[in-house]
Formats: sequence, C-alpha cells, structure tokens
Amino acid sequence: MDKKENISNNLRNCSIAVEHPFKCSTPVQLRYTDLDTHGHVNNSVYFNLFDLAKADYFGRVMGKPQDYHNVNVMIASIHCDYLAQTRFYEPVAIETQVTRLGSKSLTIVHQLVNTATGEVKCRCSQVLVYFDTTARATAPVPQHWRDALEAFEGRKL
Repeated sequence: MDKKENISNNLRNCSIAVEHPFKCSTPVQLRYTDLDTHGHVNNSVYFNLFDLAKADYFGRVMGKPQDYHNVNVMIASIHCDYLAQTRFYEPVAIETQVTRLGSKSLTIVHQLVNTATGEVKCRCSQVLVYFDTTARATAPVPQHWRDALEAFEGRKL
C-alpha cells in the first residue's frame, strides 16, 4: 500500500466530513513533553494544539490577534477522531475552518496534518456557542463575526 492509499484509508475511517479546502494552517512545534509512554503525541495534547490554532484562526478572520477576554465563545460539544499516530519529529500543522454558522453557535473543524506527506493524523469538530458574559447566557453570533467568517471562508455559511 502506498502513502496516498494509506492517507485515503485513514480518512475513510473518519466520522467528521470536510467538504471545502482549509484556508488556515497553523504550524505547531511538538515538545518532548507532548509524548506518552508509547512515543507518540498523547491524545490530550491535541486539544491544546487545537486551541492554539483556534486563536490563530480567529485572529486571521478578524484581521488582528484576538484578546481572549473578548472572544466570547465556549465549547458546547467536541468530537475527535484519531486516525494515525503522530511522532515527535514529524513536521505538523493544524488546519482550521468553520463548517457551519447557526444563530447562536458555529461548528469549527481542525485537523492535524503531517506537512511533509499530507497525512491527516487527527480531525476534530467543535460546536462553539456565542456567550454574553454580562448576561451570562448564550447570545446571537454578531453580524460582524458572520461577515468576517464568510469573507474568510469565501462562501455562505
């Protein structure tokens, strides 16, 4: 089995569908402390990498780095498919896109990719709920966010 066929087989086992190309790629450096006793990246580390990529994504979408005090989204649901082991010396990046935009929530998809081979190692889907911190309740996603997300993704969400 060649590398392309192996990559394709990995994605067949993934429950998170992606229909559009990713427009945001965040290179990440793996650390020795990211490894578990099997010598591959520990499953819990992926979520930290996804958070880093989410901050980069929102900064790119909004045209400037986002102060985390002013990004009023919280995770309502998260699902991750681990498709292949990630080793310490692999060159990797997190690709990110918004796949759905609802009235009070959005779905964001991340995937960790080996940048040398293109192999998708892991894919994650998160439902983020927009939150009004003053009212301490969910709130509609603001129009300026909607406009910025759709402009960045280049399609109607």
